[in-house]
Amino acid sequence: MKNDDFKGRFSDTMLEIAKQVKENANLINIKEILDAISLILQIHEAKNITFIYGAGRSGFIGRSFAQRLMHLGIKSCFISDAVTYQYKEQDLLILISGSGETTSTVAIANKAKSIGGKLILLTNNPKSTIGKISDTVIRVKGKSKNLALSQETLAPYTSLFDIPTLAVLDSIGGVLMNKLGVTEADIDNRHASIE
Repeated sequence: MKNDDFKGRFSDTMLEIAKQVKENANLINIKEILDAISLILQIHEAKNITFIYGAGRSGFIGRSFAQRLMHLGIKSCFISDAVTYQYKEQDLLILISGSGETTSTVAIANKAKSIGGKLILLTNNPKSTIGKISDTVIRVKGKSKNLALSQETLAPYTSLFDIPTLAVLDSIGGVLMNKLGVTEADIDNRHASIE
């Protein structure tokens, strides 16, 4: 492949990803977003914990959001990290699963539901196993693993679900920052100092 071919493929892939983020920005159900923000704020104001979980790449996105919540002064943790609090019925669990059927994520969702806490799911499949038991479901349109082999795209495998999901969560973070009156200086003061 010549350099021009690489350049074209790279640019086209970037544009495909940007188009998917923009499409989600235009299609997202704002009620679902407002419900999620409201739940996060309720849990925070009650001094309870927001837990986040996803498997694989969804887990990296979840960890990123858990860190952002901490930057905003919201007590949070990613399930399965070395420091994971005990989940209680007053807490919130945010799950990320494109298919809504990921084995470990379904198991964690069922366990949390049996304890009694609130569940938010970000997925491309709202009618999934996890979707049916969640309090709020945010539909993020994109190629999840259940579509990965049947949908041809330039961006690899689940990237067209992963990156819009990160954008949705960072946008929720922006709204929370505004609602809580958190400044960039506040975030800087909570940012890791020995990394």
